[in-house]
Amino acid sequence: MHTKLIKILAITAHVFWFGFTNAADTLPIVMPEEVGFSSNQLNKIESHFQSRVDRGEIAGIVTLVARNGKIAHLSAVGYQDVERKIPMETDTLFRIYSMTKPIASTALMMLYQDGHFQLTDPLSKFIPEFAELRVLRSPNGSLGQTVAMEREPTVQDILRHTAGFSHGLGRSEYDQAFVESGIFRPETSLEEMMQALATLPLMNQPGSAYRYSIGPDIALRLVEIISGMSADDYLETRIFEPLGMDETGYVVNSDNAHRLSPIHWMKEDQLVPISMEHGSPLGGVLVNDWSVNNYTVDHEFKGGSLGLVSTAADYWRFAQTMLNGGKLNDSRIIGTKTVEYMSQNHLTEEQRQTFSSALGFGLGFATIEDPSGTGYVSSEGTFYWAGAAATNFWIDPIENIVVIAMTQHMATPGTGRLRGELNALVYGALAD
Repeated sequence: MHTKLIKILAITAHVFWFGFTNAADTLPIVMPEEVGFSSNQLNKIESHFQSRVDRGEIAGIVTLVARNGKIAHLSAVGYQDVERKIPMETDTLFRIYSMTKPIASTALMMLYQDGHFQLTDPLSKFIPEFAELRVLRSPNGSLGQTVAMEREPTVQDILRHTAGFSHGLGRSEYDQAFVESGIFRPETSLEEMMQALATLPLMNQPGSAYRYSIGPDIALRLVEIISGMSADDYLETRIFEPLGMDETGYVVNSDNAHRLSPIHWMKEDQLVPISMEHGSPLGGVLVNDWSVNNYTVDHEFKGGSLGLVSTAADYWRFAQTMLNGGKLNDSRIIGTKTVEYMSQNHLTEEQRQTFSSALGFGLGFATIEDPSGTGYVSSEGTFYWAGAAATNFWIDPIENIVVIAMTQHMATPGTGRLRGELNALVYGALAD
């Protein structure tokens, strides 16, 4: 067995950035054959990504493959920090960006199943500022040309990205206004974010199209309003603590800062970290230095679309919980039927025209509707998502598989292939 797997087996406790020590269960690592994988084939995951490291294409990556609730593969290859030659470790900390979204969506649905709201409720029932939102006359038109809403956006809309909000990740006039509003600044709270959002028009009529958005930030603000708790307290006490996700949160303290991987980008054909020294790729709020490198400060921003830091093993605990229908070991955070509802497609055929004919989108997760149209081996009903720094995960209920991939790259050619390559390697290793 790989030495880093053996190291993981010895872990019985973690000290993490919220300031106290908590015992962690030993990870359930087994030989691949025990859960229907071929060891020889599964070992190719490590060698494949090591070859990409050797060619200078990626700095490093942690991969985890589980089946039937048991971890059959966990490896770290390459570098956590390629410039400083710090080796990647299986407990390296990663900014998971949009992999925050499924967690935030789950938090809101936990309150839904307690009867606090209906998915058809307008957002203005909880955030009155949203009652008078305007809509761009044309999605690419001037910010000064708007029309009235034909209907208000609902709770379901923000979870499936059909409310008409944007994400502000491009370079258009609208995206520039989005960034200038301070929505993603470290000092902006979720309450202040909602106030800023209310001053911007929607990009399209609510319910008319799928548009990737900051809907999960609104979802997490609803969590605060309905529960009376801050977003980070709710996530910690209702999700992270029950599931043993001791290394997941919004802030990395000084004792663990050395474990946080920098985000790499390809500058003049060489991987370097996004930093004041090396700069950052052009365009978009996420590649600004203040956005990338503020995770060791306890800032006001506690996002639902991005903001969490985690490890491969911690995120596996969340994903495995969802595969198990809302329960991990003796801890249940959400009902089985609620998870089934979240992980099925909620887009109409009209809305899917702006997404994908092979895919759908549920309440916090994308869903695979037609495996033949995805371009890689997959199972119908698989639900998944990814993060801006090339992290990704998927949950396959048919094969009872969870896969986690953690890396830190932006504006790096070829990182979009990581998901497809890992798909081929994982499913190629299935022996029964």
